[in-house]
Amino acid sequence: MGMSASQARYLCLTARKNNLEFEIQQTTQAKMLLAQEIDTEALLWSNGMNIQHLYYSPDGNGSSTQDMQRLTYQIVTASTDDGGLGMQVRDSYGRLVVSELPDPMPEGKTVKDYAVEPYCGQADYFENNLKTGNWTIQKMTPAGWTDQTVDGASFIYTGVDSGDYAIANAEYDAKVEKLQRIDKQYDMRIQQLSTEQKAIENEMDSVKKVIDKNIEETFKTFG
Repeated sequence: MGMSASQARYLCLTARKNNLEFEIQQTTQAKMLLAQEIDTEALLWSNGMNIQHLYYSPDGNGSSTQDMQRLTYQIVTASTDDGGLGMQVRDSYGRLVVSELPDPMPEGKTVKDYAVEPYCGQADYFENNLKTGNWTIQKMTPAGWTDQTVDGASFIYTGVDSGDYAIANAEYDAKVEKLQRIDKQYDMRIQQLSTEQKAIENEMDSVKKVIDKNIEETFKTFG
């Protein structure tokens, strides 16, 4: 291989080596971002394992959420004869929470006495308003309607939903399995690039020796 050809080959190899180094850096960075994503999924999974819901147990046994119903507006406001708690719900302005206005309107009451909440019958919506303090449950006492804390209410319990647990666990396994497959692909790609980089470095050493030999012979010719 002549001097010009050797130098041209050496420059091509140098450019290719630089490209490989850049791609290895990019892939390594992608692996780091992927590791962060896996950590995020682990955090979401942990949060999913700790989702707390409110439950109702008519027999007062709160040993397992699997045996209990989610607490709902209907359960809280239904009469005790109908299997409910016989309570009422008020919002932070003192208005009685209802799904729709009563018809006819009770004597002495006006529209301003009510907070119409069409979605109050949905368990998650009802629970969220209780937990955030937007709504308060009240029970009847000799002194009249009195605020009742959820923690202190009979037949109301807080626990983890086994269904949420199963869903969070399944989603976590599926996502992490996918991310781990991508991580292995990154590892394989980095290994391929590193192998190619090593081969190019060996060839660059060989070409460098040819160039050095050509220079040496050229100096001998003109020496």
